[in-house]
Amino acid sequence: MNAAVRIAGRVGRALRETLLTLAAAGGVACVVLTILAFAGGYSLIMFRTGSMSPTIPAGSVALVQRIPASDLAVGDVTTVDRAGELPITHRIIDISPGPTSAQRMITMKGDANQSADPAPYTISEARIVRGSLPGLAYVIVWLGSPWVLGTITVGAALLVTWAFWPRARRPAPADAEDEPPGAADDAPPSPGFATRRERRLDRHVASCVAIGMLAGLPCLSSAPPAGAAELISITSNGGGTHVLDAVRPYDWDLDIDAASAPADGELTITLRGEGHGVELSTVVRSCTTRWDGSGCPGAATTLGIAAPLRLDGAEKPLLRQATPGVVHLRISVTGSGDPSGAATLILRATAEQTSVEQSVGATVLPATGGPSPALLAAPAAVLTGLGAALIARHRRRER
Repeated sequence: MNAAVRIAGRVGRALRETLLTLAAAGGVACVVLTILAFAGGYSLIMFRTGSMSPTIPAGSVALVQRIPASDLAVGDVTTVDRAGELPITHRIIDISPGPTSAQRMITMKGDANQSADPAPYTISEARIVRGSLPGLAYVIVWLGSPWVLGTITVGAALLVTWAFWPRARRPAPADAEDEPPGAADDAPPSPGFATRRERRLDRHVASCVAIGMLAGLPCLSSAPPAGAAELISITSNGGGTHVLDAVRPYDWDLDIDAASAPADGELTITLRGEGHGVELSTVVRSCTTRWDGSGCPGAATTLGIAAPLRLDGAEKPLLRQATPGVVHLRISVTGSGDPSGAATLILRATAEQTSVEQSVGATVLPATGGPSPALLAAPAAVLTGLGAALIARHRRRER
């Protein structure tokens, strides 16, 4: 019996130390990445398209560093920020002086694209790719799942609580007064009891876990998909839930940018509806320029007259045209039906086998680019577990 208890105790301590060491290593990695991000201008970006294949295939994660434009050279793979649009990551094929001494005009081209980007970019700084790992984007997306984050949060809290929870001390032998200092730490453990050295080690490592979880909080957020929509992007005035009227339409304005798509490609745009208890009617129009509050400043074209939109998830074709190009759409939506009903409209744009979606209606889209309350769950859980263990330790001492 004593042998079984002794083996179980050793296995438990080995498992605890292994888990704590792995968690501490993850915390230290988060701390290092956070320091690099603030001190060296480093960040991570994900690639969902293959415009840089085979150098950087779709699904890769790249480490990028923000540097002045004067430090760039032809051949560098660079991420350029674009006003009002998503960043683009391509290889520099030409550099020329810009309007000021700090600016440069660069021409870029994706390794997998047949032609260069439509126009050069005037920049004063950019993010240069320092290295990439294929397939890591899928792992990051998986880790960003609420279920996975929740499991990690609960696991971290339980691990820290386990490490700090007070344990029974090894009973002192009758002749303990004759032992030299430190002998109790080196003596073999009794069944089911942990030595002082093991308890100190567990607490030190658990402290690293807690510090890593707190200081490395930015690591919990997903890497920004800077290369996610290099070929095509969608911006709109919509988002969240809107109350529909049977007479006065809600105008959903969208800008579909496929200017970086190859010249011999094709852009297709579809619309689908999902929901229940609501009857929708849509009118789709395009404009040569961006829609504003007064309507279309340029020339408008009606792509579809008022027609019911079925909420069965079926794709409804709206537009098909050659790339590159930019499309400005206004979808006017009216609705009637059960007040408790809800509907979601999803517009899909596809070019070069790359699809991007934008939705509006009953589904509230999550915010991007900023801190989320969910990110506070991990440190809160760790601190809760740590507090519970310390309270239990204090009560044990009072007995």
